[in-house]
Amino acid sequence: MSRKQIIKLICLNLAIALLNVILFSRGFVGLTFDGDALLTAFAVTEIVMSVIAFGYGNYRILFAEPEMKLLGKTELKETDDYIEMLESVRGKRTFDNFINTAIDQVQRLRDKDKALDSILLQHFSPTEMTNIRYQGAIDAVQKLFYSNVNKIINRILIFDDKDYWKTLDKISKFSDLPALNDPMSPSSQAQKQLQIYNEHIKYVKTKVDDNESILVKMDSLLLEISNLDDNTAQGFENLDVIHEINDLIEQTKLYKN
Repeated sequence: MSRKQIIKLICLNLAIALLNVILFSRGFVGLTFDGDALLTAFAVTEIVMSVIAFGYGNYRILFAEPEMKLLGKTELKETDDYIEMLESVRGKRTFDNFINTAIDQVQRLRDKDKALDSILLQHFSPTEMTNIRYQGAIDAVQKLFYSNVNKIINRILIFDDKDYWKTLDKISKFSDLPALNDPMSPSSQAQKQLQIYNEHIKYVKTKVDDNESILVKMDSLLLEISNLDDNTAQGFENLDVIHEINDLIEQTKLYKN
């Protein structure tokens, strides 16, 4: 359940409870079941409507299909925004493991970014050119990372999970029948549909794997910066970390793809 769903559930149920307190409290409206016929009728109507609102409202929040609104490149800003959006696309069981991994990756990137900021300030001043170069490379790679997260979310949003599992079920049933060479046969059509769905799944897996590779590179970068020694005889351009940065920058070329 996403944070947005939890907030909606709390607001709905608090509103229903508060309305009933106001309507049945003697200090306010004072509805009752043992008064005159009009008040009793209003009280019964209120209870019935509250039950309907509670049941229908909670059902809609918990089980309604998420609105399919694709994300733009810059629509999400904060780490929590990405996590919340990933949480909101849960429910398509094909991608549950990918979503769990993607959320974990976003959290890990946040932690690595904080660690990199901290350790860079131990070696360089904020305005020092070397620090600016490091930060520029890190920012570029983060754009690539979050662009991949956007693409993961959008691809999950357009994926018809129910039909995917129905297609798998169809193919399992067709497997018991004689092979049909007709390309328009139900068996052939189901196979073509499954191939399309598998391309979506493969795409999401690729983006998750790409982000894992980025995190590994960030770890390598963090390690090399940690090993920097003010007394090193090496020139800055000869440090291994510079080659790592160049690799990261090369990857960011994919950001526009």
